[in-house]
Amino acid sequence: MKTFPSKKTTAFLLLLCSLMGACTKQASPDLKKSVEANESARSLVEWESSPQNPRAVFKTYREEFKSRPEIAKEVCAGLTKLKPQDLSLFEEEINNAENGALLKDCRDSLKKTLEDYWQEQKKSLQNSTLHFQFQPRIEKRDLSKGYRARTGDVNPKELIMTFDDGPHEIYTPRILDILEMVNAKVMFFHLGSNVPRLPALLQREAKAGHVIGSHSVSHRCLARNPICTKANGGTPLSFEDATSEIRGGHQAIYDVLGFVDPFFRFPYGESDAELTQFLADRQVGQFYWNIDSGDWRAQPLRDLLANTLGQIDKAQRGIVLFHDTQRRTLEILPEFLKALWERGFNLVVLQSLDEQARDNSQLVTKRPPLP
Repeated sequence: MKTFPSKKTTAFLLLLCSLMGACTKQASPDLKKSVEANESARSLVEWESSPQNPRAVFKTYREEFKSRPEIAKEVCAGLTKLKPQDLSLFEEEINNAENGALLKDCRDSLKKTLEDYWQEQKKSLQNSTLHFQFQPRIEKRDLSKGYRARTGDVNPKELIMTFDDGPHEIYTPRILDILEMVNAKVMFFHLGSNVPRLPALLQREAKAGHVIGSHSVSHRCLARNPICTKANGGTPLSFEDATSEIRGGHQAIYDVLGFVDPFFRFPYGESDAELTQFLADRQVGQFYWNIDSGDWRAQPLRDLLANTLGQIDKAQRGIVLFHDTQRRTLEILPEFLKALWERGFNLVVLQSLDEQARDNSQLVTKRPPLP
């Protein structure tokens, strides 16, 4: 016959283990699980909705730090033990000001480890001088009855380079510097939540001739399908919430620039018939891709470059998906562009056949741009 401790005994044990810290989940195993989750994730939506994603893990750490400051030592110890490539998964959280108190004892050393890692990784690249100039083309598409771009309907040896999730205050300016060096024009799909704090960066993109579409406000999975339902914790978004995310992303860009290009990319590429019709009715093109860099996954720079170029060599045309929030994408960009040039590819951006479309978006409430 089993016996169970009395309520008084249970209370005493809880108090004892609380005082000793024995009942608290340690930080280090969580960090290792994050690395494993990134390796095993079959898609970006699976990775970003995982409880082991660094954003979710560090949100938990910050909450625990309020009542148990000693967790800071555990987190620092766990991060320090990681291999540099695995540590790169946490670079955004290491730089995140919200984690300043949590990481105050190890942030500088972790940042040095990461900088050493990136410098070593870049040695595996050619680091060639960018002495060439693309002659990018603007191609018009009829969006009046809806348009879904997967390859962009471009010709052989033509590519559309796209960047999601920005703008990023550190990486996007450096990406723009590199693009400018070779006269490369690309298409950005920005998150509305990032736009208001970086208006000058958006204005720089527009002045440089890049196309600027939106990618929702907060990168929630919008479609009413099993993938998005799972990503949203088992509850599908309502049509009203999903369209609010779409409108909000466009509105944020319009409020800064006074225009927004009539293209939208669904987070994770997950759409449904109702949302597709919503965009078509408003003459907004949906933007997908046929070449996925997978730059969200921790990997050597040479692997990222080889994987992306391998897909391009096979497809010979289409839309390339990158993220301007990923440092590894920034680091391979010069050699990637050089490889495109050597292979004889040219870059294309799309615009609406209706020249007034960017100024008269049906997704926004018109307001004057910021000064």
